[in-house]
Amino acid sequence: MDAKPLFSVITEYDLLYVEDYQRTYAWTKDEIDEFFSDLKETAASGETHFFGTLILQSDGEKTASVVDGQQRLTTSYITVAAFRDAVSKLGSDRIVEPGRIPVHVASQSWEFLVANGDPSTPRFTSNRFIRPLFFDHVIPMPDDQLVIPERGNPLTLNFRKAVKHVRELVRAELERIDGPEAKLRYIHLLQESLLKKFLVLHVSTRSMNESLEIFLTLNNRGVALGPSDLVRGEVMSARSIGLTEPQQKALHGQIFEEWSTISENVEDPETFLRHYLVATDVHKVTKKKVVDFVSKRIKNPSGDRSPALAEEFWSDLIAASHQYQRIISPGTATDSGYHLTALQGFTKSHRIFMLGLYRSSATQSEFDKAVRLLYVLCFRYHMAGLNAQQLEDFFQLRCNDMRNGEPIPYVLDLLREKIETIEFNVLRYLKIEGDSGFIGKAILHAINRIEAPHADNANSISGKIHLEHIAPQTPTDSWKAELFSGNVDLYEDYESVISAIGNLTLLDSRLNIEAQQKPKNEKNNIYGDSNYKITRGLTSNPQWRQEHVENRTDWVAEMFEHIFSVEENRAEVVSYPNWSGYLA
Repeated sequence: MDAKPLFSVITEYDLLYVEDYQRTYAWTKDEIDEFFSDLKETAASGETHFFGTLILQSDGEKTASVVDGQQRLTTSYITVAAFRDAVSKLGSDRIVEPGRIPVHVASQSWEFLVANGDPSTPRFTSNRFIRPLFFDHVIPMPDDQLVIPERGNPLTLNFRKAVKHVRELVRAELERIDGPEAKLRYIHLLQESLLKKFLVLHVSTRSMNESLEIFLTLNNRGVALGPSDLVRGEVMSARSIGLTEPQQKALHGQIFEEWSTISENVEDPETFLRHYLVATDVHKVTKKKVVDFVSKRIKNPSGDRSPALAEEFWSDLIAASHQYQRIISPGTATDSGYHLTALQGFTKSHRIFMLGLYRSSATQSEFDKAVRLLYVLCFRYHMAGLNAQQLEDFFQLRCNDMRNGEPIPYVLDLLREKIETIEFNVLRYLKIEGDSGFIGKAILHAINRIEAPHADNANSISGKIHLEHIAPQTPTDSWKAELFSGNVDLYEDYESVISAIGNLTLLDSRLNIEAQQKPKNEKNNIYGDSNYKITRGLTSNPQWRQEHVENRTDWVAEMFEHIFSVEENRAEVVSYPNWSGYLA
């Protein structure tokens, strides 16, 4: 097989279309910028450029399905349409060279864009999610185009951004060229380079099975196929065995729809796939090995792909995606939901354990106990700076226990034992790392939640709350004087003192800007309006000195031990002004 110019391959067909089972347009600004950079370099050098492989499954003399290459083709069509639109603004598309036939630049654009010179029959049809946008916003002439919408189906977001970005690249490139004729010649050069100098390896297939086999083994230029794409291809190929071509197409459409549901459920399909495999296997599963693990699962003992095993795997994956959604979007109405929401702020490996727990025989009471212990374990483990892979291995073992029918009380005991093995100095951590990330905010919020159990906590831990430095991060002379009682010898310690968790509180977003660097007596007026009891309690301190920061850090450390312990002791959680060691 020889590489041929893109134009000569595409114009062999009257219609190239993308099946519904394929993923939607996925190129981002980075891939488009690289594509356009290659195009300009090719135009400047006059040399050819290898553009990758096009796998086209022919189902008629002039019709084919695009099995691989839709990202490159979609971007090429957006670009040629942008060239045509730019030409339309110049007043003429005719380039005349002495002794040569005049070139009509827009005519070449149209020849690529549509079949048989008919603007109503685009030569390329994208997948159904972006098809209306393609037909209404790209193919028509500028006067007939609809404006690209700012909002729409999330699956069309990359395409909408791509159209705008390509048009902007073309506009910016032409802006540096003087005069309509020079602009027209440059557009012609770029378009000729794309259509005649960009070479593609054309692979033509005749059946869905053959197409999928090639699709799974060839992955050239473009957004690299992720494990989820290849897994979907493996399942499609296995489940297609023995089916007729129409049955295969129907199945692949169904699998694509189901994959869309999975993707919506889990948000990050690549992470979900690995977590699912870790939770349901006894071996370590790296990202690079995901496809291998799935391939083995859907093969029978003789090593052949099994439609039944593939269907069983796929059905279980769908069920797991619904469980995964409950893990990553649990809500905060219950204690378990609150704990899972907090974990989302700094870790992901807990999801492995949760997949196993959702598939276990745990009662509601056992489930809630397991989630709380998981919450305590992850916080303490992370704060102690221990090895993340070892924690994932621990979670995998517990999933194996639950899958093998071990009683949940046994699993709970193992969680307790794991927590008790973690040794670290809580007070030291809160002094040094108090303001370094999500952990500090989550600890303060956990205290506030117990102090004010009937308050509305729905928004606070999800990012709509600010971690307020009482003595501000950017020092002022007045704050230095207040913090250290005017002792200038201590001013250099300002940064280390204000980073301790005792100098932090929770503040509503509407009040955060208002507080900023105000002195403590003025901040008290703002703190008094806060939704958070932990912040309102600070109004009892008219001043704010280093000893207050240290004293309140001690309080947070003690409250942490009551909340983040094997056996929670809510009764001992008190507000700072009511604490026995409180410094007025």
